[in-house]
Amino acid sequence: MSGSKINNISKYWKEIDYDVSSYIIVWDNKESRFFLENNNKEFLFSYILLSYKYGILLPNNLQLNDNLTENIYDLLDNEKTIFPDNWINFSFNKLYSYTNGLLYQSILFVNDNNELKPEKIVNADLLITYQDIILNNNDSVYAEPVKILFFRNYFSITFGNDAFFEKLNNKKTTGIVDNSETAYLNTPRFNSFLRDFIILCFEYGATDFNFEWLGDENISEKGILFGDEVVYYEDIYDLLPEEHKYKLFEEIQVEMDDTNYKKWLDESK
Repeated sequence: MSGSKINNISKYWKEIDYDVSSYIIVWDNKESRFFLENNNKEFLFSYILLSYKYGILLPNNLQLNDNLTENIYDLLDNEKTIFPDNWINFSFNKLYSYTNGLLYQSILFVNDNNELKPEKIVNADLLITYQDIILNNNDSVYAEPVKILFFRNYFSITFGNDAFFEKLNNKKTTGIVDNSETAYLNTPRFNSFLRDFIILCFEYGATDFNFEWLGDENISEKGILFGDEVVYYEDIYDLLPEEHKYKLFEEIQVEMDDTNYKKWLDESK
């Protein structure tokens, strides 16, 4: 790892103000879209479990509790279709609705006064948490660590901030600085989330996956690089001290066979 060490490194996270690489999962025919529509509630249930398992893209409007199934039905109760207005709005986006837009929160380990602690981060540029937004009516909703959107017939996942990157080189820094301490605790969780989300989508009829690479040296088709490779959370979890483990990872078990995704990968070779 090259780059200088800086105290309170999280304060040097910065909004990404340029086009960044993204991950696209597509339902490209009527049969696949109808399959997703007919199984929408089950898809949302599995997605919410997945989000909480890794602490990535936690929903704002549904909580993990014993009434999750009923709450999903209530959220979707008044919809005749999950694709109103010619597929522009998918009910999935309701998970993140806030005032007149969308709000995304992810649990990141933050270096605060040289102490690593998990926070529900909404704005990683200003280190604004979900609690700040709700309790203080703070409307600084930008620079999200990661964003997701369903539009017409595809999901798009991309980034609004460089918090996941091992090295920082932005307007807050002077040259390259070392962000590896926090990235080691955050980035593998995102990579595992991304992999399992793609698997989930293919189990619910997705037909294609595209990685739109825009030259970012930190981002690859399989996730964000740590060193020269993509590291997953299960690779490091047992190596972490107890205070740095995201506990829901071991408490929530989501069984997802990758059969359909593996078939697609094999057919794409």
